[in-house]
Amino acid sequence: MLNLDKYARVARAWRDWAKIDCVASQHLFFSGNPFLYFPAATLGHHALEMYLKAALICEGMTVFDANIVGKLHSSVGLKASDCVWGHNLAALATQLATRRTDFDLSDELNIPCVALKMPMKLLTAFELFDPFFSEIRYPTELKKFEGLTEEEGRVLDALVSRLLPFLNTV
Repeated sequence: MLNLDKYARVARAWRDWAKIDCVASQHLFFSGNPFLYFPAATLGHHALEMYLKAALICEGMTVFDANIVGKLHSSVGLKASDCVWGHNLAALATQLATRRTDFDLSDELNIPCVALKMPMKLLTAFELFDPFFSEIRYPTELKKFEGLTEEEGRVLDALVSRLLPFLNTV
């Protein structure tokens, strides 16, 4: 039998770890060194993933793989529908939007950008960060990734600002 990780339902821990990665990502994005944009982007993705999971924990979800819920001891009482798992930011944001009607993925970000088209819908902004996990985390052929600038750091800031109000309870 499996047990839940002790942090699977602790939004504060997920939020605090997200903040660490977010600060590191922002430092790298705004360093003025384009070679540091790659690790900035992967850290930014990771920060957004953890912020989203923290917000979903606040909505009663548990960070656990729904595919193996049956391996948990029955006393845990976890249903697959209450699990949050994975790295896809758009999917995680959609889960949050289904639980919080005040988190509208069609809302727009409008930040000063040259390379990125603005205004940008929240869902599109989360989708912008998804290839940073799947394509630039390891040496692989780039299929969705187009490039990086400081502008992605500004989008990260804007997304975090939109997520923080959903973490007021932690």
